[in-house]
Amino acid sequence: MTAHVCARPAIIVDLCDAAAFIDMYGGRTQLWVTAETAVKCADRNPRLIDQATKTLENALRREGMLD
Repeated sequence: MTAHVCARPAIIVDLCDAAAFIDMYGGRTQLWVTAETAVKCADRNPRLIDQATKTLENALRREGMLD
């Protein structure tokens, strides 16, 4: 997944990248807290990766960071 932050894209390849991205760019709004929780849960339970990806995509889209 590629998120657009400022003038350069941020490439998110795995759950570690997703967690780091949320720490750097996500606010403490409910939207980002939900994405952070989903990523942490998926890290412990791989069956939740699809849901975590959808949650992160939703946060990025709502923030205008994903096409």
